Amino acid sequence: MKLVEKFVALLLWLGISASPTLIGILLGGVVGLSNGLLEMSILVCGGVGFFIGGLWAEKVRRSTGLAHFWGRLIGARDPI
Repeated sequence: MKLVEKFVALLLWLGISASPTLIGILLGGVVGLSNGLLEMSILVCGGVGFFIGGLWAEKVRRSTGLAHFWGRLIGARDPI
């Protein structure tokens, strides 16, 4: 059972770190199209985004907990 628990925690951690990574990839695409170095810009900006996302995910894991954080996100009411 511990293996399943660790796997779920890993997926939650990756879910939190994915949003800054995607933002970095999109930003790298825009920068890469303007300067002609598309692949390098996407890799660098995506790596920086993943690093920032990892720091954020670790902060969430240590402070509120990954499952509690996701529960609050999913349970939040949508503004009308």
